[in-house]
Amino acid sequence: LAVEIGASKLDKENLLEIKDIVSVCAGLVTIDEKSDIIRLVYYTAQEYFERTWASWFPHAQTEITEVYVTYLSFHAFKAGFCPTNGEFEERLRLNPLYDYAARNWGDHA
Repeated sequence: LAVEIGASKLDKENLLEIKDIVSVCAGLVTIDEKSDIIRLVYYTAQEYFERTWASWFPHAQTEITEVYVTYLSFHAFKAGFCPTNGEFEERLRLNPLYDYAARNWGDHA
């Protein structure tokens, strides 16, 4: 939500509070306290969304790919690879979506 297609950096003003996301989901989700990952409470809800996502969100995969490619193109990553493990760990800490986006953007393409 904070990644705008064509942008060169994250729009931190567009970041949503986790509590707001949980609130609008009306009891369907919970937060993993250790990771801050939002998960569906009911497996039946997951099954439903897995079965129907394409009709509700027909362009979801393309939109996700565009977000990840935009994110990976941010100026923060222009320097290329990190020469040390410490620098790489710092990049991951400062950019929590980086690892997932780098590894998985192609799965959505």
